[in-house]
Amino acid sequence: PTLRGDVRVFGVEDEDGNVVEAWAGGGVDLTPAYVFEEDAREFHGFWKSLCDAHDPGYYPKYKQWCDRYFHIGMRKEHRGLGGIFFDDLPLTPSVLPFLAAVATNWTTSYAAIAARRRALPYSPEQKRWQRLRRGRYLEFNLVHDRGVRFGLQSAGRVESIMVSAPPSVEWRYNVVPEEGSEEEKTVRILQGEPVDWVEY
Repeated sequence: PTLRGDVRVFGVEDEDGNVVEAWAGGGVDLTPAYVFEEDAREFHGFWKSLCDAHDPGYYPKYKQWCDRYFHIGMRKEHRGLGGIFFDDLPLTPSVLPFLAAVATNWTTSYAAIAARRRALPYSPEQKRWQRLRRGRYLEFNLVHDRGVRFGLQSAGRVESIMVSAPPSVEWRYNVVPEEGSEEEKTVRILQGEPVDWVEY
């Protein structure tokens, strides 16, 4: 599965160089080619616990924000299994420890999942499915992602912006997974209402 995580801080200075306004954004989300429910429960459980340690209202709010944000409207499906997402947070002293915790725990939330999945055998058809799902990831980034769009529209460094793209993607016309297959299960979950994986 693909893991995406970031924390960013923005500030506005006056003409004397004093920061007059500052805010933060970030999050982390999981985008597998195949849904393993135990991975989703573990991942969301980890982030709920981390959020709850800072504010019990964070996880439900930021999970819902993530579910809304990482939705590919033209496909009527979610990019992945979600996680947490936040933006435009006022940069207050109470927010700083939360940002630090998010930024230092991406690999902790992902390491066991990656260890379980990295050695699984796969067929050429499953590899092709992975490339199709990675194509959805790239579609989201190019069409919907605020940061990618901002970077491209503001003449940012294209190489730096596109380095987050998957190395190998594929598109095919009107792919309909076989009924009852793991691919069909994945699509059904991604096209459905967001799942409360902590209570699942």
